[in-house]
Amino acid sequence: MGSREVRLLLLMSTLVLLCLEIQTASAQQQYNNVSGYACTGASGTCQSYAFYRTQGSQSTVESLASIFNTSAVGIANASSIDPANVTSPLADSTLLYIPLSCGCANGVYEARTSWKVATGNTMYIIANQTFEGLTTWQAIEAANPGVVAENLTSGQVLNVPLRCACPSTAQRRNGSRILLSYVIYPLETLYVIATKFNISEQELQDANNVTDPTKLLAFSTLLVPLATLTPLTSSIFAPPPAPPTVSSPSPAPSSPPALVASKDPSMWPLYVGIAVGVLGLALAALFACMLCMTVRHYKKKIGDYDNDASRSLMKPSVIDIDSSAANGTGNNSGFILGMSEVMGSDKPTKFSYEALLDATNNFSDGNRIQGSVFMGKLNGSFVAIKQMKGNMSNELKILSQVHHGNVVRLVGMCASGSESLYLVYEYAENGSLSDCLHYQMAYPSSSFSRSVGLLSWKLRVQVALDVATGLEYLHNYTNPSLVHKDVKSSNILLDRSFRAKVANFGMAKSADQNAPGPIMTEHIVGTHGYMAPEYLEHGLVTTKADVFSFGVVLLELLSGREAMSVNPATGQITPLSAAIFEVLSGHDQMPKLQAFVDSRLQNAYPRDIAFSVASLAKSCVETDPAVRPDMKECSFALSKMCQASQDWDSSTRYTSAAVNPR
Repeated sequence: MGSREVRLLLLMSTLVLLCLEIQTASAQQQYNNVSGYACTGASGTCQSYAFYRTQGSQSTVESLASIFNTSAVGIANASSIDPANVTSPLADSTLLYIPLSCGCANGVYEARTSWKVATGNTMYIIANQTFEGLTTWQAIEAANPGVVAENLTSGQVLNVPLRCACPSTAQRRNGSRILLSYVIYPLETLYVIATKFNISEQELQDANNVTDPTKLLAFSTLLVPLATLTPLTSSIFAPPPAPPTVSSPSPAPSSPPALVASKDPSMWPLYVGIAVGVLGLALAALFACMLCMTVRHYKKKIGDYDNDASRSLMKPSVIDIDSSAANGTGNNSGFILGMSEVMGSDKPTKFSYEALLDATNNFSDGNRIQGSVFMGKLNGSFVAIKQMKGNMSNELKILSQVHHGNVVRLVGMCASGSESLYLVYEYAENGSLSDCLHYQMAYPSSSFSRSVGLLSWKLRVQVALDVATGLEYLHNYTNPSLVHKDVKSSNILLDRSFRAKVANFGMAKSADQNAPGPIMTEHIVGTHGYMAPEYLEHGLVTTKADVFSFGVVLLELLSGREAMSVNPATGQITPLSAAIFEVLSGHDQMPKLQAFVDSRLQNAYPRDIAFSVASLAKSCVETDPAVRPDMKECSFALSKMCQASQDWDSSTRYTSAAVNPR
């Protein structure tokens, strides 16, 4: 073969590779496109599937087939269920494959079904509760031109476009015959999802054009490329094996050596592809290892939503309190020593009284935040210094053992005199939630005061999610579990980025789930409007009491009103926990809700998501604690609402500066 023929062969090879690259790129669907997946497949129609988890025990295969406009026998066969049992109730959280007839319409794939609107339904509720995120409220709105999203009527029939896609030519060539629509659950990563379906992370990333695999959004969808459906057994949802470690790489494979040793220039694109793929897998494995170690370290299942680099305002070196006390350094070393025994191994930093005097200008009024709380500057960072009196061992023990981004962090402590104790906390630049909600100056008597702008809708939902995850951590991931007992807007602090932190643990109690009987107290203390009825009347202390208080905070965020509000027309004082039941009753719920929502938002909020927040708050303040959700359910629901609010905020036409802080 002559040199001309060789050059021609190389040129043809390059063109083939370029064509393959173009086809591969066309196979990639844009991740998190709310409108749906673009029609890039080899054909305009195909058989696709959606992954679905049942909610409650009322669903049957037959009822789900009606909802998804598909065959009950098809669901049964795909999900390994006896077709004779399609009318039998399914257990809660049953895993199913839903067959979908996927077609191209207006440049986007969809599987069309319909939904008859029930009382209280919104497009958001239909998308995220009925169809579990397999569609979006934006797509439903687009599929129903002329329908007013905020004014749905019972019995109205809506078109619902379900998310699906057909494999491209390149994907079919690689063996993928099915693109499964999969809704991402909180904390799931590409590694976790890929492991469930026995495919590689790279395949999953390529199929969805995921540019940053570390930032998957809960309740958005991914397309999972499959040759055949993976059998639905409980094993696919067992905790996945640890990702491959990069510390001990495996030796290079011995076969086929010719591929590695070849120096043919026509193979260079392949070498580059292999190198990029290996590097991507190595980085993904490293990230997964780091994530697993972090989750184990903090003993929590939920994410730490506070990614602001400034949340750790100061990281002073920890001083050995025991040795300092033994050496007699500082004031009242005996008192400090006693506190260190209470706190165990997790000891905050010990500061001298002189250091606090210097940090606060001798506790001057100009540094006073409010009451006995002062702003100070230690080691170049701002802190909040609170003077305490009496026995603070309970609060100290709790604060030194809780570690979560949505719980205020104890930086250090100082003892001065026989009883005085100073606690040093991380500083919350934007004061309390109560301050911000009621549009007050954060610190009216302080020279460090600044005006706090009105919280926008997106920030309000984010604050609610922050508080929910902080309380979920206290209820489920501390040992023993803790009941805060004093959840209210003035005990929720907002940092520089308006991320919320639960504070003030002076009333917190252990909530041992293995205790022989309920925890009761005769000493009823708290704030009217926030206390759960079972605690107020009987002294019953459970985590559901915190849920009630959290529901009141949700209502504050929604309405901008205080927990006990005065009717301007009648002068009657009504708790928000009672008012919401009147709002969400009858057939005119949406107009009443619009009157209930904080008017200062100037209608700059999504009506359907506001309805969902109100419904969640109502369930939290139910009189019967057994009916209330737990904080895990609250944070789960709010994470969906938060993502939907961010989507709404990014697409809204509202630009008024009045609804955004600063």
